[in-house]
Amino acid sequence: MSDEKPEVVDKRVTVKDRYPTIVMFIILTEFCERFSYSGMRAFLTLYLRSKLGYSDDGATETYHVFSTFVYLFPIVGGIVADNYLGKYRVCTLLGLFMITIGTGGIKPCVTAFGGDQFRLPEQEKHLAVYFSILYFNICAGSLIAKTISPILRSEVHCFGEKDCYSLAFGAPGLIILMSVVIFVSAKRRYVIKEPEGNVVMEFVKCVSLGIKNAVSCRGRREKRGHWLNTTEHKFEKRFVADIKKTMSVLTLFSVLPVFWSLLDQMGSRWTLQATKMDGRLGCITIKPDQMQVLNPIVILITIPLAQKYIYPYLERRNILKNPLHKLTLGGILAGLSFIVAGTVEIYISTTYPQLPAVGFSQLRVFNGNNCPLNIYSVPQNISNAIPPLSVYTKKDIKVKGVETINMRIEGTCIRGRNIEFMLQEKNANSVFVDGDDVHEFVDDVDKSRSGLPVIRFLTTKNVPKNITLIKGSTVEAHIRGISPQMEVFAGAYDLLASDSIIASNLEMLAGGVYALMADYDATGYKSNMVAITEPNSITMALLVPQFLLMSTAEVLFAVTGNEFAFKEAPDSMKAVMTASWLLTEAAGNILIIVITRIMSGYRQETQFFFYTCLIFVSMGVFHRLSKGYQLGHSWDEEPKKERRSNSEVLYLQVRQAEDCLDHL
Repeated sequence: MSDEKPEVVDKRVTVKDRYPTIVMFIILTEFCERFSYSGMRAFLTLYLRSKLGYSDDGATETYHVFSTFVYLFPIVGGIVADNYLGKYRVCTLLGLFMITIGTGGIKPCVTAFGGDQFRLPEQEKHLAVYFSILYFNICAGSLIAKTISPILRSEVHCFGEKDCYSLAFGAPGLIILMSVVIFVSAKRRYVIKEPEGNVVMEFVKCVSLGIKNAVSCRGRREKRGHWLNTTEHKFEKRFVADIKKTMSVLTLFSVLPVFWSLLDQMGSRWTLQATKMDGRLGCITIKPDQMQVLNPIVILITIPLAQKYIYPYLERRNILKNPLHKLTLGGILAGLSFIVAGTVEIYISTTYPQLPAVGFSQLRVFNGNNCPLNIYSVPQNISNAIPPLSVYTKKDIKVKGVETINMRIEGTCIRGRNIEFMLQEKNANSVFVDGDDVHEFVDDVDKSRSGLPVIRFLTTKNVPKNITLIKGSTVEAHIRGISPQMEVFAGAYDLLASDSIIASNLEMLAGGVYALMADYDATGYKSNMVAITEPNSITMALLVPQFLLMSTAEVLFAVTGNEFAFKEAPDSMKAVMTASWLLTEAAGNILIIVITRIMSGYRQETQFFFYTCLIFVSMGVFHRLSKGYQLGHSWDEEPKKERRSNSEVLYLQVRQAEDCLDHL
């Protein structure tokens, strides 16, 4: 490596005014990483629930465990890169290991590694262009991924499934592998700096020593005041003063995880909420996991508007001039967004199906005959007439364990008789009467985990041949007898028998559970489709206000908070502050996991309102703590550094944008 470096430096000296094309490899690598990570994360919750069988709570927990490690490993990656391997090796080696560890290698290194390729001050103008391109690149990768990945997941079907999660996962996987090839292909042309050590470890050592000394009462006689003063015999006085300043900022940070516990639920709870709503908006249909695209769109629009117009306008009127006030307002807006989410959830819950409860069973009697049926059961208080190809439903039959029910069935086209069948507690028990035959089965009346329509086909023994369900020119299923429940794509279908359409425009909508009955007699084929569970009917557009509020809150909180942490941190503590900022989000995801466990049996709107109370309390505490904080206060009398260069400012702005989009 020592032989390569002088050669690289010499080339840079001779072409110092030219833009270093080598950074394009890094920009492409970052685009691929952002596409891969954002695209996979968009549908992760739906995959956990619909394919791996997780409950809503289980999918939420797993999603946020993943997010927790995503924000923990960058700290480890930064320490390893700075102390041992260097930025280049972490990006390539750990990036191949696994997503979370790979993110830990990529996140703290790639942006700074690109900046290392410029020779300053000669190429400072080009460095500014690099950060602008990188900013656009980050946004483009996230937006494209969150738009395309849901389409790959839902519009393509493979391996006999109605979706293709394999492709949705595989595409980002191929892209990230491509990024590794792109990145490594230019290895010999990179400027690779040797590790210089990491102040995070020194920070931890100093604080640990201070706590140890405070506990053991060392230095009491000397009356050194601050508990960190007892470490000055081992660490430089200026370094200890910087840690004091950092600790004052970290005190404010102590209540910030609550904000992240709200913000990061856009990818879990809010996505699950969207699966229970109607995504049809005019001539387009929005996928549940595509709603997240609103977040980066609003951020990209709001950030320049806020920086150029809104903040200056408010500052002239002495409003929101203090960054701590912006943080507080951001937290309040996040709480308001959860009030909206809870209100929408209450409204949506009116369309949820009534599921079999403990101590009860549901009964459905399907009449597959071409004449009305009369059913009677005195113990169950049942007396009803069922039209041809229709269904009778009773949802509140008291049952403990498994019980037998007797019922009288009569009709002009069947032999009247008593039948006996079993009812199971917490089950939706169904009976299909086909002439003199009676078929028993259990229905799942809950909405599909994937959000697709679910249908069961009930064809009588009179039907002479298979019936084909088609959508346009696509064959969906061949029908004969009693089928299991199956998922189909939302849309309008036709029934085909002997090349003739016997029923048309059978509309099956997202979230609906249907039964399609078919019979045949001398007059021809007859069919009827009944909805066991009503489809999603409340428009997904109602989610827009909560996404707008949360996205605005993110601009106020996440961007301002990142800038506040950067500016307020002493120069020697920048790495520590970055690590601490990441830890607040990791802690927020842990908080979600804990609350999800504790509130497992509570309704979703109750959980939303609980988070609302939590964020309002935390913002109240934060506001009180911020009153005692002095912005720009220094712990010593040393003069401040000169104003940062434009390149440093642009670098900060890119990091703000990158952190803002990371958790989307």
